[in-house]
Amino acid sequence: LFRSPHRFKKEFTVKSALKRGRLYITACGLYEVKINGHKVGNRVFTPGSTAFQKRVHYQTYDVTEMIQSENTFTIELADGFYSSKTGCFNKAKVFGYEPKIIAQLELVNEKDDIEIVGTDRSFLWSNDSEIRYADMKDGETVDSRMSATYTGTARVTEYQGIICADNNVPVIEKEQLINPRVVHCPDGNTVLDFGQNIAGYVEFTVTGAPGHKVSLICGEKLDDNGNFTIKNILLSGDYDTQRMQREEFICDGSTQTYHPKFSVMGFQYVMLLDWPEKIKPENFRAIAVYSDMRVTGKFQCSDSGICRILQNTMWSVKGNFLDVPTDCPTRERAGWTGDAQLFFNTGNYLMDQAAFFRKWMRDMADCQKNNGMIYNINPSNPGAGAFMEWLSVEGGVGWGDAFLMIPYFYWKRYGDDMLIRLYWDQMVKCFGFYKKRIGKRNLFTLFKPGYGKYSKYLCTCGRDFGEWTEPDDCAPGKTSLLFPHTEEGTAYIAFDAGIMAEMAEHLGYNDAEMYRKLHENVKQAYRHYFLGDGTFSTDRMCKYVRPCALGLAEGEVRKNLLKNIVRLNRERNYRIGTGFLSTPFVLGLLTEAGTPQDAYHMLTNPEFGWMQQIKKGATTVWENWTDDASLNHYSKGACCQWLFDCVCGIRLDERENHFIIEPHPVFQLENAGFVYESVYGIVESEWKKQGDDYVYHIVIPCNCMAEVKLPGEKARKLPAGSYEFVQPIKK
Repeated sequence: LFRSPHRFKKEFTVKSALKRGRLYITACGLYEVKINGHKVGNRVFTPGSTAFQKRVHYQTYDVTEMIQSENTFTIELADGFYSSKTGCFNKAKVFGYEPKIIAQLELVNEKDDIEIVGTDRSFLWSNDSEIRYADMKDGETVDSRMSATYTGTARVTEYQGIICADNNVPVIEKEQLINPRVVHCPDGNTVLDFGQNIAGYVEFTVTGAPGHKVSLICGEKLDDNGNFTIKNILLSGDYDTQRMQREEFICDGSTQTYHPKFSVMGFQYVMLLDWPEKIKPENFRAIAVYSDMRVTGKFQCSDSGICRILQNTMWSVKGNFLDVPTDCPTRERAGWTGDAQLFFNTGNYLMDQAAFFRKWMRDMADCQKNNGMIYNINPSNPGAGAFMEWLSVEGGVGWGDAFLMIPYFYWKRYGDDMLIRLYWDQMVKCFGFYKKRIGKRNLFTLFKPGYGKYSKYLCTCGRDFGEWTEPDDCAPGKTSLLFPHTEEGTAYIAFDAGIMAEMAEHLGYNDAEMYRKLHENVKQAYRHYFLGDGTFSTDRMCKYVRPCALGLAEGEVRKNLLKNIVRLNRERNYRIGTGFLSTPFVLGLLTEAGTPQDAYHMLTNPEFGWMQQIKKGATTVWENWTDDASLNHYSKGACCQWLFDCVCGIRLDERENHFIIEPHPVFQLENAGFVYESVYGIVESEWKKQGDDYVYHIVIPCNCMAEVKLPGEKARKLPAGSYEFVQPIKK
């Protein structure tokens, strides 16, 4: 079934001298608009991804310089985010079957008279252009022998949602990779290796006989035999039977250059099929496409492997932040909430993601169910039914409660409570959804973990992902998804109640005390059933990490848990032992335990983890600890936060215009430094070995204060300025 983009055309005359021209445009789908043959603006994949059942965003362009006396106004309209295949079930037409467009061109002459050229029945229409198929996930088929005939006219349709101004940074073309390595695989296929896993598309130049079809299939890896494969990103079948990430181009006999307009792909490798001429690397380039977020953090150290981990993390952000924070740019391309909340603090060190997350919070709010549940993936189109929602673990802790955590983290990061104020009522409903799980039992938890003083505060029903993607040697297995995750559920509800109390108190709401009491009661239940004195033994590191990371363990219990993290880490020979929910915190907790060198060993373990991925050629962060799934998942890149707020020691204080700077030198490193462009100005923390000393360089921005604490020394309260300290290296 061909899904050809729609083409619309309108010719119009401007008789008076033009003072100003503005174009306002949006679509359910993706649009590209041209005036007199020239593309309007530099954005791609517009108007972006929203909860189309609720709203779409429009963009505004200044087209004054593009308008002539005689004009041709053309629009291409494809399925895009609205009705392309998407998600882990590869479902198409999620929001609607037919895409739709609305545009208004306002022309103001020197007398301030306004002429409007708006989309209506007067536009010519056709769907017989050169693009014969366009799906964001599957790719495109182009027959360059064809061109739009515009033999029909536009039809008027309806849209019942809200049309509002775009509120995110633009998606644009970014880095370009040229001159790929040409690989001749053992199976006889020819593959291009661009040397970097990206999300975007391939531009190529080709000369072929009229009617000759070439194909480009994009993927992330070569298999163990050195042959191209996309088995790691397929949902089912193989690439011979399942179309995915495929560009098809039918030549017309001339030399032509093309890249897709309405599909985005995740790839490092590109297999070429039926290429009609000698393959020249200079005829290909890979173009990265992502939201144009400003880089705000720069880290450097003496270990090239750690620098590569950071570089891989940055590329995974670039590969997945395309108007929404997707899990991967290949098989799912879904806005998973768990990945986003776990990476928020790390990502907002690296880039200014404030506008990006303001936009995505609105997506989540638009999709919220009446019972308060937030879907695991946003934007979502509700309506799957209660059984499917249960089966797909919708609203799981650590995922759906991102709707509570992201406004809280945003407030702490930027000193801005706008998200809390804007969405408070919906956040209350969201927490209410989780609160209803407390004290309830089902057949799976009828007698476990038992009854007692605190049992009414346990989360013993509902379904969650738990500690997703733990290493195989300590994971409980996928069948655990069938059962309630009482420990994880209770921990996150306690944490959520605590941050709700803090936010309510900040806003001056009376229910702060209710949340605080609930937090204490659920926390006591968690401690009673899952912590004891913290000396229990388990081979699952997450059971020690989670209560520390979520502030559920204090005093001697916390010390015992930290000791266990150190012990288990050493018993595992520094092999990472956590999954999604705990990995962002484990390195920091090893440092808190007084063993930053153990954290270094875990991060740089060559046999298992991030460095093992790099040894196997990784240029982005993987979904699993093995290469059998997506090779471009940003979540586990949250390990980089340890470099920023532990190794270099830069942390935002609770008070405005205040920092805590507490570096922890790692003896395996010769130097490390981090420069962070915060909302208060640029703050720096750098240290290096110089002879028998550590030399620290610290910069505090104007109008700020910092509490500076060097290892083994009392804290110093310092005003803005540049400082240098020297401290002997302890033998």
